[in-house]
Amino acid sequence: MTLNKFLILFLLPLGLLGQEKITVSGYVFDEITGEPLIGAHVNDKVSKLGTVSNEAGFYSLTIPQSDSALIIVSFIGYEKKMERISKTQLINFKLSPGIEISEVTVIQSAGGDFIRKNEMSAVKLQPKQVNKLPGFFGETDIMKVLQLTPGVQSGGEAKSDIFVRGGSPDQNLILLDGVPLYYVGHFGGFLSIFNTDAIQDVNLIKGGFPARFGNRLSSVLEISMKEGNSSKLTIQGTLGLLSSKLLFEGPLVRDKASFMISARKNLVPVFKILDAGIDYNFYDFNAKATFKVSEKDKFFLSAYSGNDNVSVINSFNAENISQRDNRTNSWGSQFVALKWNRIFSGKLFGTNTIAYVGYNNKNNFDYTLKRDTLTDRLESQIRSGITDILFKSDFNWYLKPRFNIRFGQHLTFHRFMPNDEKFNADMNGQPGVKRVYNSQEQALETGFYVENNVPLKNFGFNFGMRFSSYHIKSQNYFSLEPRALLNCIVSDNFSIKYSWSRMNQYIHLLTYSGVGMPNDYWMPSNQTVKPEGSIQNTLGINSVIMNGNLEVSLESYYKKMNHLITFKAGESLIGNLKDWTKTIEQEGNGTAYGLEFFLQKPRGKTTGWLSTTISKSDRVFVHLNEGKSFPFKYDRLIDASLVIIEEVTKNISLSGNWSYGSGYPVTLPTEKYPGELGDVLVFEKVNSFRMRDYHRLDIAVNISKETSWGEQTWTFSIFNVYNRRNPYYYYFDREHLVSIDNSGGGIRVTGIEGDMRLLQKSLFRFFPSFAYSFEF
Repeated sequence: MTLNKFLILFLLPLGLLGQEKITVSGYVFDEITGEPLIGAHVNDKVSKLGTVSNEAGFYSLTIPQSDSALIIVSFIGYEKKMERISKTQLINFKLSPGIEISEVTVIQSAGGDFIRKNEMSAVKLQPKQVNKLPGFFGETDIMKVLQLTPGVQSGGEAKSDIFVRGGSPDQNLILLDGVPLYYVGHFGGFLSIFNTDAIQDVNLIKGGFPARFGNRLSSVLEISMKEGNSSKLTIQGTLGLLSSKLLFEGPLVRDKASFMISARKNLVPVFKILDAGIDYNFYDFNAKATFKVSEKDKFFLSAYSGNDNVSVINSFNAENISQRDNRTNSWGSQFVALKWNRIFSGKLFGTNTIAYVGYNNKNNFDYTLKRDTLTDRLESQIRSGITDILFKSDFNWYLKPRFNIRFGQHLTFHRFMPNDEKFNADMNGQPGVKRVYNSQEQALETGFYVENNVPLKNFGFNFGMRFSSYHIKSQNYFSLEPRALLNCIVSDNFSIKYSWSRMNQYIHLLTYSGVGMPNDYWMPSNQTVKPEGSIQNTLGINSVIMNGNLEVSLESYYKKMNHLITFKAGESLIGNLKDWTKTIEQEGNGTAYGLEFFLQKPRGKTTGWLSTTISKSDRVFVHLNEGKSFPFKYDRLIDASLVIIEEVTKNISLSGNWSYGSGYPVTLPTEKYPGELGDVLVFEKVNSFRMRDYHRLDIAVNISKETSWGEQTWTFSIFNVYNRRNPYYYYFDREHLVSIDNSGGGIRVTGIEGDMRLLQKSLFRFFPSFAYSFEF
């Protein structure tokens, strides 16, 4: 598409729209908590024009001037508000909860939005409903619920990573209050860092990406923290097996300033109880303060800090000799952000943000051997991380009633620390080898975008363009990324949507596969390693049936990726600190395509959804698998989930989810022969074998009770109800045989090594758990 044609399509609606008369704008709030309501409907009954509130709860609606103009504001689960309008004005609406409508955890959109909204491949979660679903060790997790939706996979038993449409975890842009995070896992990746009590809104986009998002290939996950109750102080908490959490929120100045503080930590030493020789601790902390300095200006100060620490100590003591080694691994993310929301006019809304973001991973090894009066000591520390300072401005310009332009800029200063090393070895009590290597690289990334959302009666579209650049040392990269989404509204109950997106990614993730704690190394594009890129086409149909009680979507996608990287076979960063590019395969290509079916019941006492995905994802590297295509590590042909929530009474709910996935590919040897140091295994093809299929059923019951001081809830859940032994990884081991010889008048027992066998490692079997929650 040429630039001239793009501009014609972008500006075409200006000549089709009538002149505006009056503009009503403002915010939509929850009347009790003061939290903004995202996606609230604001409609004029007379002109039939309408809009929805944005991610800040702001709306702007321009309508023909009329004495009979009646503005109706609505949001699912809240009472409607109506207001007569006859002139341009700024007005905030406060909606009261009061309509008991049970909602399913996943809402692609409500009613007409599902058909008419110019978006596709989007999934929205409501944290209150997430808490009703079965949890892992009693801990509910937003990321695990996302894994139950089409096109999203877990990558392993109970893992909290998400693999979206054939992509890897580093290709997901994860935003917490608009700030990108690099690692979002606790507990070795089995639990995400997102505390559902502190979260207000969750939105996942898998395709049809708006131009305001960039620097990732596969998905955008937007998570917003609560702003804090502006009317009264509330306290809520949860006691669980895996962790316990506490949240405080309330007004600093009533209706003018509020705060929210939440903390979560593991209190039960699970590994010590199991006598596994491991000391494991993790915590996370969320905080947010909101200041309304005028009717048009609001400031937000947000912060997050989380860390995991694992320590394994082995010791041995005997006469005149003692040995001790301590291995520790710690990792965590932090950010602090200052955001300013400004209503410049009834038609122009802006957000300006400045933030600091950090991720670090540290591995320490300390070994001491004492013999009589001599001491040997070995110390090693390897650190990896990335820090960002970012500035961004985002604007909504409601130019015409059906003509909404978004534009803005993003500026990020990256500081990469791919692999710092400190090494010290003292032998026989004498100073030995000392080595220090500090690796730091700095880069500047910029982005500018404009997008135009036009909802018409029988047709809608969203066209956008993003220009980005990346500068590191003497290398400069530039990228032009057009985006397009078309929506053909066949009827009030049926629509056909198509999207095309070009994406670019300037940072890369190298990670070692296998079981254990995360060893993630974020690497920059440079003179040798090019940015990753992708083009994705998506076509979908959407329908509302049974009087709006069921929503059905069927989407197909095709995605091409290039300039991918991975470790060379048998390579690692150890010993290659100065030039990490020697350890990787470059210029890889990827292909992912699939068909996603989604049937959901979003309202009523019984809610839930059925999700099915049929997909294929391949990779090609010149020096791997003889240059032939091979399945991506997390390629899964069939992935299906069934989720049901039943509101038995006002205070009791039952829920369950069943998931199935065909086996992931794995590389196994095809033959072996004896060598000087043992058996030599021969590997022919990459990922040419498949693990066993995966399936699991989880159930939960929630029992709530109102008390004189507030509300309390008991949650009982069972993970893996029918005790399925799902594969986590495979390994080889020899069969051990026993030979008994009773000849010669005695009995002699000897051990004999048998044949090599392929064994399966399973992690989590049948496991009941409970949690106790309270709020007052």
